[in-house]
Amino acid sequence: MKAPNLVEQIKMIVVNANTASKPCNWLYGTVVSVDPLEIKISPTLILSSVFLVLSNRVKDHYVDMTVSMQTENDAFMNPEHTHDYTDTPVGPSKTQPTADLDTTHHHEIKGKKKIKLHYALKLNEKVILLQMAGGKQFYVLDRVDPPITNGEWL
Repeated sequence: MKAPNLVEQIKMIVVNANTASKPCNWLYGTVVSVDPLEIKISPTLILSSVFLVLSNRVKDHYVDMTVSMQTENDAFMNPEHTHDYTDTPVGPSKTQPTADLDTTHHHEIKGKKKIKLHYALKLNEKVILLQMAGGKQFYVLDRVDPPITNGEWL
């Protein structure tokens, strides 16, 4: 076998240096299935969950959060309604308004609480992936757009 000439050796050094300085590739993909998770990165290549490593930005997970709040007041009773009552077991029936009653209800929430963040990927979301050196693992870094939300407090 013939030893590579100087030009071939320089080419190999440049290629190796370039590969070493670029340990991963950026890719974009689209979620085509959520259960099981599959991400399409080209017209002919769909990655299954076996090849995916998910960051916390793209999966449901728990965090500790310190909160200090009260639930919203809930008027669980109509203050305009009335109750029938009797002074004595045999006396006449009377009506008593309840407008002077406190009809609100709330709870205080304080301290360090475990909160679930619903960040799991949804169908058709666009994602940013890093292809690890060797090309067999793909780190799903984040979404291209903000997460799709549908919580109660929006």
